[in-house]
Amino acid sequence: MSELPQDFQKRLYEKYDTALKGGFLIFNGESATKEILTAESNGSPYPFELTELHSLQKRPESGSINDNPFAKPEPELTIVPSLHEDFRVVFNKFPVVPAHFMVVTKEFKSQNTPLSPSELVVTMELLKNLKENDKEKKWFAFYNCGPQSGASQPHKHIQFMTLPEEFTPYAESLAKTSPHFIPNQFQEPLQDPNLPYAHFVARLPENTSELTEDLLAMTFVSLLQRACTVLRDNGCDHISYNFCATTEYMMIVPRSSGKYKDIFGINSCGMMGLFLCKDAELVNVVKETGPLNILKELGFPNVHGQASTEYHY
Repeated sequence: MSELPQDFQKRLYEKYDTALKGGFLIFNGESATKEILTAESNGSPYPFELTELHSLQKRPESGSINDNPFAKPEPELTIVPSLHEDFRVVFNKFPVVPAHFMVVTKEFKSQNTPLSPSELVVTMELLKNLKENDKEKKWFAFYNCGPQSGASQPHKHIQFMTLPEEFTPYAESLAKTSPHFIPNQFQEPLQDPNLPYAHFVARLPENTSELTEDLLAMTFVSLLQRACTVLRDNGCDHISYNFCATTEYMMIVPRSSGKYKDIFGINSCGMMGLFLCKDAELVNVVKETGPLNILKELGFPNVHGQASTEYHY
């Protein structure tokens, strides 16, 4: 078994610096402009960070199986060449923040498939390692699943990024309102009734030793069942959703569209309150339209208050 290196965090930052200096990463983070906005819905405030990052203009909007960058990853972008035999850990060639990385499957698997128990375990293993060894930063993982999720590559990949300093996503605030989620037919995932779109959040146990494969898988499936019910009830011919996770919670947001008015592609980062804009024009679109109005267009109506008996799975 190829285990996660003990010095993963050290290796991550050292390899990132080397790859950036060598020109293997396309990132102009020093020229990025960032702005925090507060949007209101039903009197409740929600924070959003708008980032204008011009290097995103060079990122391909969609890849193909035949032109697959994960099939033969560049050595300069590879952090861990083999993890638990089935995975690699590599940098995102078009990072949004420093050290933005991914777990990819060695063999091709479709980005349209749900996360497996082993994929959830490796995701949480990395998050736990970073929480213990990179204490000054808050890391989260995300997975864009399905044709309308904002995914840019068809090969299965789970991404990892840091949150802005002193930034608390609404999912984190919502998770803190509840004891940890127990996956069963009686307990519903959390939803904020004031948000205009469906989203499902489950708090995880504080003791990370309780984050077993069974618990992670059952929690994920509970959230996914709710999301699939929303998709089915709205007559969708696809299954698309955003999955976000920290060591404290999981969230799934069902998606109706991957782009706002066919001009602005938004993935899981948007659902965490992070709007990544490739130019000033998109920044203005977000400000004029309002981030919550954009997310509402990309999702489905909030189903807060529906009893479990009203779900049709």
